[in-house]
Amino acid sequence: MRLSSFVNLAMLILVSASVALGVTAFSSSVAHASSFEAANNNVNEGSVISAEKQNQSVKFKRDEKINVAVAANFAKPLKSIADQFTELTGIEVAVTISSSGTLYAQIQHGASFDVFLSADRARPQALVDNNLVHHGNLVDYAKGKLAFVYSGDLSDAQSCEHVAAETKEQRNVQRTDCLSKQLIQLIGNPQNKLAIAHPKLAPYGTAAQQTLQNLSLWQSFLPHRVMGKNVLQTLQFYTTGSVKGAFIAYSLALDLPSNFASTVAVNNVAPTTVISPVPEILYQPIIQSLVVNSKTAAVLTPNLFDVMAIGEPQALEEPGDENKHEASKQFNLSDANGVSSASLFVQYLMSQGVQHSLIEWGYEPVNTLGVGQ
Repeated sequence: MRLSSFVNLAMLILVSASVALGVTAFSSSVAHASSFEAANNNVNEGSVISAEKQNQSVKFKRDEKINVAVAANFAKPLKSIADQFTELTGIEVAVTISSSGTLYAQIQHGASFDVFLSADRARPQALVDNNLVHHGNLVDYAKGKLAFVYSGDLSDAQSCEHVAAETKEQRNVQRTDCLSKQLIQLIGNPQNKLAIAHPKLAPYGTAAQQTLQNLSLWQSFLPHRVMGKNVLQTLQFYTTGSVKGAFIAYSLALDLPSNFASTVAVNNVAPTTVISPVPEILYQPIIQSLVVNSKTAAVLTPNLFDVMAIGEPQALEEPGDENKHEASKQFNLSDANGVSSASLFVQYLMSQGVQHSLIEWGYEPVNTLGVGQ
């Protein structure tokens, strides 16, 4: 009984410490987040997503696991990418989701992540500058977009996305004017609360602050401000009706119309979500970078997944899709001798097919030439 009590007490202390750090750790072979909606409903900074069981048709496979830390905005596409990667290689992927700032701080204190996918370039670059990782292990993997969403009735649900303009410059001007009017109207009601991610923790929060400052609305916005630790928590504030509007990643906004009703009907008027992509002229580019967390140079070229690509790159299929593209069927781990599992994961993320699929998730792919340089 004494031994059992001691073990139970030790486990309680470990769990409490994990919760205090905002991280929940599970084995990828046990805990599997089945959908992105689950991440929305339970926005824990240390949510763990496991990859699907490996494809039994793969002749060569590695019986091992890598730990990947990812900024909250990229959690959904990473789940799909990790599942596909595991099916292809047999390498399981345990994913920790949090804000970029929190994950960066954990790596500084010795967290054993194999790969860190940030929502900005500054934090991965800082790890390189501080000699915590090899300079060749820094890679830009996606370009993010900011969006503003708010709840309105059907009479005023006019998005700033579809504007009548011939040139990109004209569209930016019209969308800027539209967004400014939306915000001024919302801020005009003292009861309305608006959410952003914390600028010191989340790059999308920084972009939101820059947007409001460039619209000369930052000071007026402050009395209405609610801050989330990351964009998933910021989204949760909106989906639960705690705030009237929120600045979030455009990739998250793409799911909103089919996922939920943001508020209850008022005066028998059905609510709707208005999605307004924020013109990129209002904030600095959101270049999302990653690092392989090692002082040894990662093997990122040649990309073993691009060597086998056939024809035009295809969008990444959802897990369980029977129509796998041909490149996946030809991959053979016997060609990857001497390449670490973390390096292989980054190669897969940067392969042409996966990069092309990012468009469907609301991101822009980056130039894959010079990976690791």
